[in-house]
Amino acid sequence: MILRKPYAFFIKYFKLLHAIIAVFIAFLLYRSFSIYNFFRVYIGNYSSALNEFSPSSFINMYSFILALVVIILIIVLLSVMIYKKKPKALYIYSILVYIGVITLFFVVYPSLRNISAYILDVRTSSAYRDMFLIISILQLVCLILYAIRATGFDIKRFDFGTDLQQLDINEQDSEEIEVALEFDQNKINRKLRYQLRQIKYVYGENKFIINTIGIILLIVLAFTIYTNIGVYEANYNQGDSFSASGVVMNVKDSYLTQTDPYGKKLTDDMLVVVKTDIRKQGTVDRILNTGLTTLIIDGVSYSQNNDYAKELFDLGNPYTRQSLSENFQSYILAFLVPYEDAYKSMELKFNDNVSYVKGEMGAKNIFVKLNPNDLTKNEKNYDSLIGKELLFEDSALEGSKFMIKGYEFNNKFRINYKFCYATNKCNDSYEYLTPSATGSYAKILMRINGYFIADNDLNDQISSLESFLNTFAVINYKIGDTWYSKDIETQTVRPRAGTDNTNYYIEVPLDVVNAKEINITFKIRNVTYKYVLK
Repeated sequence: MILRKPYAFFIKYFKLLHAIIAVFIAFLLYRSFSIYNFFRVYIGNYSSALNEFSPSSFINMYSFILALVVIILIIVLLSVMIYKKKPKALYIYSILVYIGVITLFFVVYPSLRNISAYILDVRTSSAYRDMFLIISILQLVCLILYAIRATGFDIKRFDFGTDLQQLDINEQDSEEIEVALEFDQNKINRKLRYQLRQIKYVYGENKFIINTIGIILLIVLAFTIYTNIGVYEANYNQGDSFSASGVVMNVKDSYLTQTDPYGKKLTDDMLVVVKTDIRKQGTVDRILNTGLTTLIIDGVSYSQNNDYAKELFDLGNPYTRQSLSENFQSYILAFLVPYEDAYKSMELKFNDNVSYVKGEMGAKNIFVKLNPNDLTKNEKNYDSLIGKELLFEDSALEGSKFMIKGYEFNNKFRINYKFCYATNKCNDSYEYLTPSATGSYAKILMRINGYFIADNDLNDQISSLESFLNTFAVINYKIGDTWYSKDIETQTVRPRAGTDNTNYYIEVPLDVVNAKEINITFKIRNVTYKYVLK
């Protein structure tokens, strides 16, 4: 095979190659400085940085290819300088710089690709910022020197113009050389079989040592995979317990809703509500950093909205930076998301900013895959009869119980109590409960003998029977062929001096006494429970 030496061609286009490299360097310098500028802003305000920049476009496949092309072109020029015995420090320096650029791109690329979903800790962001500042300065030096060589300026200190003339293209730079490509297949096969036999002999004689080394390497590899996947990024499902930043958490449930407990529409978008059990680890006072707790949908990060969480008190107690206890407590977090994204796959992401990784403090991303219960659709209905316990299954109040053992109507009820006026000196006394005089309809009192047992996670605002009835209950009654409904009111019917721990009193329309059918209906978002009294 006859090949021609390429040096004459390279020398002929010496300036052009430098110009091409300078253009490529300028582009890579722009990318590097843009990344530096992004992390500079990100450290101060990450949300502002994400709004001002598009970090995912800083590094792509073309960035890696361009950096490799620069290295290849520099190696070409370096070969010319070596062949002509000319100064080569610039080219060696440039190769080292762009090996560093490619390495840095590889390190930072995963973070930039998912920067909207992951919140980098300050130490990592600062390190990236400083590294890209240094690499930008090093590239700027390359750009200046390659631009000077491309123009051919005869600067006395560097004398690039004279160097180019002294490269002295001659016939030897283009002379033909003969390259013989001969292969003896049998010889290659014999050598291959010989090497395989030698490997077998060595393994047979040192089986224990080789197996031990192999096991150690396998353990190291498994630990490395665990460290990078299990430590830096952990994935869980609803119901799984995990620890993060000194607390133990368990995402119990999640919901989709647009309304408050009374059915009033809060938004045309969708609220994703996450109910989680939280407790602290150890005795140190802790709070959950909700700023590092986000909802991820299609790579887009949504922050908690505490104003909406307060409106959804039937789903749980909103977390408002309460101090955590050593026992599990249930809280809810609310996230406002576009309606069209509410039915896509979503994850709750925690940034564990105090995890201990590889002997140093580092950040760990924890993802919990959510399977939200849609409270806007698929209405369900449950019926129960007087004297039977009503379980609020399949609703946000699941775990709570309600029962009415008996009831009666009257215009007034007598409450007996002890009136004490001195130590050990009490007289029997009583008071009467009557309906309030306000309102536009005739009223009568209904005394209910029963109970309401609230689930432990239920918000304090609705954990008593009185508040529970006021929030969710409607009394329905049928007179003739017509059904009537009225919200239950209990707040004005309370003993003032006495106490009655076994009965509850509510105001109802006077017509209820003559009704053929009576029931109390509880509308708990998308589930309706009917408790039949008559």
